[in-house]
Amino acid sequence: MVEIEFWMEELAGKLEGRFGPRLLFLGLQGSYGRGEAGEDSDIDVVTVLDRVELSDLDAYRAVVRELPEGERACGFLCGAAELKSWPKYDLLAVARDTRDVRGSLADLLPPFGREDLARAAAIGASGIYHAAVHTYLYGPREGWPGFLNGAHKGAFFTLRALHELRTGENVRAKRDLLPLLSGDEREILAYSLSDTGEEPEAAFARLLRWSAAAMAESG
Repeated sequence: MVEIEFWMEELAGKLEGRFGPRLLFLGLQGSYGRGEAGEDSDIDVVTVLDRVELSDLDAYRAVVRELPEGERACGFLCGAAELKSWPKYDLLAVARDTRDVRGSLADLLPPFGREDLARAAAIGASGIYHAAVHTYLYGPREGWPGFLNGAHKGAFFTLRALHELRTGENVRAKRDLLPLLSGDEREILAYSLSDTGEEPEAAFARLLRWSAAAMAESG
């Protein structure tokens, strides 16, 4: 597995050498950022430059590919102005899931309010509901396990937004959020952490039940 602290420090040094003061922020999100990475985990990097042109993307890609395991890098990159203009419901996931490595992401973000958090939760839940219905109706049964794994993994971000909406507390890691949940919510998060071996119909039914309730609560 990647020694992520060393990897990010090496990336930071190379990006600072290439972009200088134009590099406004570098951070880590995803499973490595939350301390939940496995052998096959991607490295989710968050980068903000003063501006982004196509030549900057070429230069960034070249820097990343020089690093060991650079092919595993993915994530979010934009310019400062775009960050300020980004839809807040979508930007909340970046804000809540990113650990600073260089600079302060909070200093570059617009302010967030309760309405933004509720919208993020509602859009996340509606997306899962729609995808679950579509896949159950039209997707081949052999593809259901892959969909269910992805849907439960994605549900974490909506569960986290709902918890913050209720309590005001942002819980970054799945293992920390799990004991704070109950019922369908707890079972959905537990599913994302390990293979439960249950029948897919039961997992679909729970996703539909939960996402409908989440939309009603946050919409």
